[in-house]
Amino acid sequence: MDNHFAQEFSGPLRPDQEAGLLAELGRAKVPAADQQKVLHTLRKDPYGAAVAELIGRGHLRELDKYGKILDMCKQGASRRNPDNSMAPAAYMALSHATELQNRGLTRLGFELDTDAFDLDVYTRNPDGTVGYGYQLKDVNTIKGIKNAAKKAADQLKGGDTSHRVAILDVHQPMSTLSPKAFADAEYAARRSESTFLLRFEDGAITIPPNGSIFP
Repeated sequence: MDNHFAQEFSGPLRPDQEAGLLAELGRAKVPAADQQKVLHTLRKDPYGAAVAELIGRGHLRELDKYGKILDMCKQGASRRNPDNSMAPAAYMALSHATELQNRGLTRLGFELDTDAFDLDVYTRNPDGTVGYGYQLKDVNTIKGIKNAAKKAADQLKGGDTSHRVAILDVHQPMSTLSPKAFADAEYAARRSESTFLLRFEDGAITIPPNGSIFP
């Protein structure tokens, strides 16, 4: 997994991206007022340019619940809630779906939420059942792994899927991973019968080591 790293900040939305972004939002029938909210959020968000690039390409527009990802982009950080932006979650979902698509998968979707489980991205088998179900978490620090892993496990454990996967992007070096944080992630993976991929700034760890991440 040496080729896996936590997603990097791209910088905010650039002026030259706005026309393409608005065109795609219009194509998706996002109301004009909500389009302006998306612009406002992405102009300030450290992931704004990356989110705009993926939306502007339009390659994911036919996926189920794509509109929910666009809706996420309206919610930005505020002074009262500086960590409240949904742009990181949108970027993780868009980029992971893009990776799956690049691997040749076409039966994909976003935001599958049932009484049993909650998936950010998923694949479907030929018979229509869910194949790989993913929970994606953006984690600022090593200390944040425990809560993120627990939440991902809770959202995955009831899933009637072939494979359950949690991907945690941790914005610190892998060398700072503590035995306690690793044990927390290991426990969450075990109790939810899932594979956990912890991506750091300089590498990644898969739990269990032979766990499957992609179909």
